[in-house]
Amino acid sequence: MHTTFTIKSILAVIFVVAITFLLHSQAPQSVVEKYRYQQPYLFQTVPSYYIHNRINGGYDFVLDRYGPTRNVIDYYSGWVWQHPYGDYLDSNLVSQGSKPWFTVTTQLNLGSTYVKMYETDVTSAISYIFKNNKWNAFKLVELGDAPRTIATPFDTVNAPRIIVTYTNNEIDTLECRIVAFLSAAESPTPYTADSKCNFPAFIEFDRPDSDVKSATLQLTVVAHWSGWNGNIGGFLLDPHINMNPVEQGVAANAGLLDLDIKSQPGVIGTHRYVDGTSWSDFTYSGIYQNIGAEYSFDPAIYGTGPQDKSKLPHIAGDRWVNLNPEWSLVSSAYSGEGFEPLAPGLGALRIRMDKYPGIKDSAVIDNSGTGTVSYLFLPDSMNGKPMFGDLDHIFIRYYFRLGSPYHITTADRLETYRDYLGGPVFWANLDGKWGIVPDHSTTYGGVSGTSGGGYGWQMRMAWCDVDAGMGGPSEGGWPVGYHLYDFQYNNPPGHQYGYYDANNPIPGLAEQWKNCGLNILYADKWYCIEMEMKLNTITEAAPGYLEDGLLRTWIDGRLAWESSGMVFRTKPLEFPFNPEYIRPARSLGVRNLQLNWFHGGQTENTVDRTTFYTGLVWGTEYIGPMNTGTVSGVSKYAEGSDFISIYPNPNKGAFNFELKNKQNTPVNIAIYNINGMKVSSKKLDAGVTNATFNLVELPAGVYTLKAAIEKSTVIKKIIVQ
Repeated sequence: MHTTFTIKSILAVIFVVAITFLLHSQAPQSVVEKYRYQQPYLFQTVPSYYIHNRINGGYDFVLDRYGPTRNVIDYYSGWVWQHPYGDYLDSNLVSQGSKPWFTVTTQLNLGSTYVKMYETDVTSAISYIFKNNKWNAFKLVELGDAPRTIATPFDTVNAPRIIVTYTNNEIDTLECRIVAFLSAAESPTPYTADSKCNFPAFIEFDRPDSDVKSATLQLTVVAHWSGWNGNIGGFLLDPHINMNPVEQGVAANAGLLDLDIKSQPGVIGTHRYVDGTSWSDFTYSGIYQNIGAEYSFDPAIYGTGPQDKSKLPHIAGDRWVNLNPEWSLVSSAYSGEGFEPLAPGLGALRIRMDKYPGIKDSAVIDNSGTGTVSYLFLPDSMNGKPMFGDLDHIFIRYYFRLGSPYHITTADRLETYRDYLGGPVFWANLDGKWGIVPDHSTTYGGVSGTSGGGYGWQMRMAWCDVDAGMGGPSEGGWPVGYHLYDFQYNNPPGHQYGYYDANNPIPGLAEQWKNCGLNILYADKWYCIEMEMKLNTITEAAPGYLEDGLLRTWIDGRLAWESSGMVFRTKPLEFPFNPEYIRPARSLGVRNLQLNWFHGGQTENTVDRTTFYTGLVWGTEYIGPMNTGTVSGVSKYAEGSDFISIYPNPNKGAFNFELKNKQNTPVNIAIYNINGMKVSSKKLDAGVTNATFNLVELPAGVYTLKAAIEKSTVIKKIIVQ
């Protein structure tokens, strides 16, 4: 067998290699800022329209899916334009104004195949971009009736560029990164990987290194259609970014590292994962619990027998149930997978997802996906009120970190067979579910499109990889949102959020946390995630529900997503008792927290991954960001500071407290157990430097001493043996 190469095929290969080299050479090497809107480039680029088929019986995978459309700046993160076809400033700095920053005057009546390069002065625009730290990105529109088609970066000969002369007389070329056609289709997808483009369009160039003395745009028109005016205008893109203020919650009064969080209003539970705590503090180590069977739960909750506290939720307390071996507890000293502690003395849950054994192109797999899930159940009741399955309003806050190395490329999107060699072909999903979320899944409803109605529900979150491999602004992290796909046929019409239907208020991309550039979680950075879920009211009268549900998300204390008028449940249905099944409990309220990390739905995981969680709090009031010691006026002294001394330490419960310097104001001392509960306190008058504690009744363990000195806080660990 031999292969024959034609001149055409050789040129095609050279073209692809050249395009890939050109685009990669323009790309930034890494993401260094925390938020999507802080990245140096506005638009994500791709190396090609397709990933070409690599196995027998396969098909090409469309890669042109990450760029802008007329509705969104970033298709996968869902960062939306406030105005269809882009938010922009005109040259008078008027939002959505009519005066372009520049005009390209093209010749008329040259024909649909005539190619001509035009130059126009863009000095004022480039100077403004540099001085005001704007993206070098424009909306291009036809100013007349004569249609034009321009070359893009995929035309290596005629690609647009800007030639600049800086104020120091250095000359530079700002290469074009992307040209995107803005389709008028009802649900447009990105169109960024062709060698030519019609209008309207977005275009982005490299940013200038300094202020410019002059700047000239070179734009090549490859089709001059007939008409009376063929001019092209450019408007500076200026997308809206999330400048919502950071909202403080009950954690603002809880002291350093949520030390006193359990005593704050509305708090139900917390997992702080501080150094010195153990795995058993947060995980139930008893026999495996079948959480999908009613026999594992207190029958009194379901009305089938007397109370039995040897069953769930009583036996687990506020601990995770049924953990997988991929879970572990790491201290603040851990350094694997790019881990750095959120704050000194604060460890984390570490969860691994290894590459599926033996997976490669042409591997045979099933459709089970790869993942882990665990549950943390609410108490049966609190303060005399039922809670398990009855709570209708919850806030869950935690800190999340995506581990490294994290660099996903098209090579990681493997092409595999389903069930047998030569069977149905599936490309790797490179997406899935994540997060700590409220849940009331049952045998009858919850996952795989069955949430809602009277059956059961869950509120998993969604993540995906951006495998463009260009080093662009959407790479190096997860675009995230809610997995509302699960609310389909069980939920009432108009609230079947999983259907891509114009009649649904939250179809398709609206699952994304699209509020202005916050919602990509980059690797090696901590993010404070908080969600609020207010379940809709259920009624005895038809139709069994009110449309008053609410879902909100904050990232680092800034509101990132909000939707009201939602429906998550209707009046619970009556299902026959079967101890091997699990029915809806009580009013189908929040039953438990769920930590679900899952890849796929169609394919297995193709790369090694790690995530970290810390600072978990759940309750009925907005919690807000933790005081990690970086807030002005708080924690002037680091944990373990020599400003105070504890001796002996370790001890049997009796120890001395000593200040190294006299204070002009009283010093308040409080001691907390690992659950954040205060077990002792003392007040030292001004000028007093010593105190003795005799707490021999305390059980052995690690305790935290907090000394409030003026406006600062000092933290010390105490080990009682």
